[in-house]
Amino acid sequence: MVRSMSDGYPHKILIRCPNWVGDLVMATPAIKAIRKRFHQSHVVLLVKSYGKKVIEDFPYCDEILEYDDKDKDQGVVGLFSWGMRLRRENFDLAVIFPNSFRSALIAFLAGVKRRVGYSREGRSWMLTDPIKPVREGLTIVPMPMVEYYLRITDWLECPRLSLTPELFVSVATRQKAENILKQCGVNGKRMTIVMIPGAAYGSSKCWKPEYFSQVADHLIEGYGCNLVIVPGPEEMQIARIIEAKMFKRPIVLADPIVPLDVLMAIIQSSSLVITNDTGPRHFAVAFDKPVVVIMGPTDPRYTNLNLEKTIVLREDLDCSPCHLKVCPRDHRCMTAITPERVVQATERLFNQFVKPRARN
Repeated sequence: MVRSMSDGYPHKILIRCPNWVGDLVMATPAIKAIRKRFHQSHVVLLVKSYGKKVIEDFPYCDEILEYDDKDKDQGVVGLFSWGMRLRRENFDLAVIFPNSFRSALIAFLAGVKRRVGYSREGRSWMLTDPIKPVREGLTIVPMPMVEYYLRITDWLECPRLSLTPELFVSVATRQKAENILKQCGVNGKRMTIVMIPGAAYGSSKCWKPEYFSQVADHLIEGYGCNLVIVPGPEEMQIARIIEAKMFKRPIVLADPIVPLDVLMAIIQSSSLVITNDTGPRHFAVAFDKPVVVIMGPTDPRYTNLNLEKTIVLREDLDCSPCHLKVCPRDHRCMTAITPERVVQATERLFNQFVKPRARN
């Protein structure tokens, strides 16, 4: 049952954003809905430090607060410090997207008058509006995360404006990305394909580097394209292995690692993206780019939306989805996906959405 806001219009709203980059992107339709419903409120996003660059140009908020629970904001001291800091802000409403106990506790300690989120992880007592997740028996039913977050804003009577994620890149960031690509030898007259070979989640999401190498060689040979490999932090070695096993010359943006806002701009200017099931796949969706996703241990139902220009390649195995960060077996969910399948998927998207000419 939807509760009304008849007890008072919220002048200050705190939105606790999702932690993972991909989830943060998939929460943007819900954040937009909150902005539309409470257009006179001061909307503040609380986001982890590494995610700030993803939304720093987002027009649907008034302020962004960043914290780092792995460093200066970690532990009980960091938790209570944030609670007291936010208490001084006198928030009327907290919308809590993550399921964690900690995310609800911060809003509780901050004394936010109304606290809305899912009743999970033993935290219902800290919420004024505990929303029950959809279940089949005792099991929570997996659903697209876009829909999962919008169910929270439905509770607040926010209008559903869109199911598609939105991202925004400043002119300065686009110029920075363009300069980096030029300095690395990208030919502006050729189309650019971006490869994302890593995954912050863990090695279980990573496709074999030699497979990426084979696909990259094939695409450069067939289309004369710019092939840009973009590793994340701690993934430089993966990119270098791919480069070393190639016969053609890719462009590797590994020294230095490009920040997320620049990566967004690079994807926005690209023709197609090939990636593991990681955050940047959602950048491609937000910018309406064709994308091939190589998926292993995760349940596809969490991202089974906005797939009009997406091909997801996965193996339906008895051990998958396991959601483990490191495979305890032979990683067959990823190794069984061959380079030939990725090439075929890429060519299907080319023919449907890009229609490039093969190089003579």
